[in-house]
Amino acid sequence: MTRPNRQVVATVALLALTVAPTFYVAWTAWRISRPAHRHEVEAEIGRLLGLQASVDSVRYPRPGVVEYRGLVLRQGLTEVARASVVRLRRGDRELALETGGLTVRADSPEAAMTQVGALLQRSSDATYERVSLSAPECHLDLGAGVAPYRLREVVGQFVADPASPTVRASYRVVGDPKGTGPGTRCELTLTRERQAEPIRTSLALKTMEGLPLPARVLDPFFDAAGWLGHDAKAEGVLSLRQEGSKDWEADFQGNLLDIDLAALINAHFPSHRLRGKARLAITSARWAERPGQGFGWVEARGEFTAGPGVIGYGLIQALRTEMRFRPSAKVVRTVSAGQVDIDYHTLAFTFAMSADGEIKIEGGLGNEFDPDVVLVSGSDPLAYAPQGVANVRGLIKTLVPVTAINRAEMVPLTARSRILFRLPVPPDAMDKRIRGN
Repeated sequence: MTRPNRQVVATVALLALTVAPTFYVAWTAWRISRPAHRHEVEAEIGRLLGLQASVDSVRYPRPGVVEYRGLVLRQGLTEVARASVVRLRRGDRELALETGGLTVRADSPEAAMTQVGALLQRSSDATYERVSLSAPECHLDLGAGVAPYRLREVVGQFVADPASPTVRASYRVVGDPKGTGPGTRCELTLTRERQAEPIRTSLALKTMEGLPLPARVLDPFFDAAGWLGHDAKAEGVLSLRQEGSKDWEADFQGNLLDIDLAALINAHFPSHRLRGKARLAITSARWAERPGQGFGWVEARGEFTAGPGVIGYGLIQALRTEMRFRPSAKVVRTVSAGQVDIDYHTLAFTFAMSADGEIKIEGGLGNEFDPDVVLVSGSDPLAYAPQGVANVRGLIKTLVPVTAINRAEMVPLTARSRILFRLPVPPDAMDKRIRGN
């Protein structure tokens, strides 16, 4: 090769190895710094998620990694999620997201499930077979007056199975208001079965390790603090399922701990007095549609333990009259002496509520007492379980007393008793006239 040719080759090599990469880097930096590029990125994110996206800036710190700053996702005018930073790594049919400052919002728990369902529905067109997400911390706000949840160590994965797309997540719920404790580790599994007709959606929430959660985690379902007290706690497995557009059905197994009986009884049923801390161990409880009664608890079984505390004689009498509990002779002697509030050491019984509203109650005090003893003071029985079977109708009339007139027919309907109609009221009670206050 002649000298001039060698000079030409050297010049071309110099251009290819130095000037061209420099030009490419400069051109890329100019392209991604333009506002138009940021808008293109926002459009791409919105198309993938079916939401409106906005970002403050986009960076490419190294090959294969994209970093979004100030990412906000909206549905219409409603913000559904934001993150101060999102780092995205693309692989072969896989996508990994690392987030910082993550907040997820919804107008209500129902709206949150609707949004998640829409995302699962879009997964049939998913570009990636697997998407993983990690967040050191996450604030989850479900709206509707429910206090936000603070989550840590969130690790989730979405598998875009065409027949059954699934989301799995592990996270810690921070129960300490100061946020100093490690939190309780929980797991979530959400599945949408497309092969079923109609389509079935199932959601399972489990506590796995750590202290029981504050009962406020149940606020999406009812006012936990108002009914169970501010110190109540919960642990167990909650499974929900939905067919098509029907309402959700649910099953629960677990424990409700440190229930404040004054909050449960005195605050809602002021005709009665009951104090003490209680534990409700639920072997099984099912929420579903009841023929002619709407959705409510279909059946439940478990064990209730409380004490020490105080119980009013009026409540004991109502339990005797309406549910066939049997007070002992000691209760009669105590009341005869003028005492209307009776100290008890332990209140314990097992229960099994069936779909027809019958409740079978047995003693739960172990071998130290007869099998039918449910309430004791020291070594003395105060009350025995019903002989035979009680029912929900009697429970409602126990807690919300009725007058002696038409006692056999009426089930009281008041603001306080309405929640009790979520229990399986016997059909004959629903067919008869309901007294309104």
